Amino acid sequence: MNYIFDIKNLKCAYQTDKVVLDVKQLQIPFGKIVFVVGESGIGKSTILETLGLMNNTIISEPDTLLNYRATPVSEDVNILDLWGEKGDKRLSRFRLNNFSFIFQQTNLMRNFTAYENIAITRMLQGKSRGESITRTKEALTALGLSQIDHKREVFELSGGQQQRLAFARAIVPDFSVLFGDEPTGNLDPVTAEKVMTILKNQLKDEKSNHRDATAIIVSHSIDLAIEFGDLIVKIHSVPRENNPDRYYGVIDEKSIYDKRDGVWFSHAGKHSDNELQLVLKYNGK
Repeated sequence: MNYIFDIKNLKCAYQTDKVVLDVKQLQIPFGKIVFVVGESGIGKSTILETLGLMNNTIISEPDTLLNYRATPVSEDVNILDLWGEKGDKRLSRFRLNNFSFIFQQTNLMRNFTAYENIAITRMLQGKSRGESITRTKEALTALGLSQIDHKREVFELSGGQQQRLAFARAIVPDFSVLFGDEPTGNLDPVTAEKVMTILKNQLKDEKSNHRDATAIIVSHSIDLAIEFGDLIVKIHSVPRENNPDRYYGVIDEKSIYDKRDGVWFSHAGKHSDNELQLVLKYNGK
């Protein structure tokens, strides 16, 4: 079976002597909505930064494997090799052509209009301004923002509108992987469900431009993970050997919860939605 990410023995650290995340093994299939859950400060954002080529936290060891494959028929790309070219434009171009991002802090460009914020990435990918604006209008309409004028300034929008604008910016360009770091964290529950439904339709609808793309989403919402996820990765917290009051994150075979035909499976067997809620909420360590 082909995987969009195939990871083994990956350690991440911001200080070389303090591992914050230890990924024993993680294989992410194509076309899945993957939720990453776990306690605060346990490495959820770190896995996004690492896979999305935003920050090189990798402690490279002889047995470290971090391969990416854009499509099932593509060649594997060794992410470790890409970081060796950090000073090259190739790294930025690779991100642009393969990945899209939604952040909890919207990171919208205040000197750009609302429309320009959304359309710019698609235009950087080589698409025409007219086609990019058309896709922008479609995304805004789907997200309930069709009333926004094309000259509207970002600072004139409410916080919730800005979050939906950031969501639109992420789904307008072409991508193989969409990374979301708490993308619904600033939205009310109804709007959060709405934008997740739109994302799911983008990835699953046969007529969608993003059919079979993958989403990897960090979230504190167990409810959203169970409702919209195909795969849930629970980062476990493990006490440090020399400081048992401090923890680091571990991803291993016990971290994976896989939905098949509407039923969740893990190393421990089958789980109903209600059972899985209890497991994810109270089996943190």
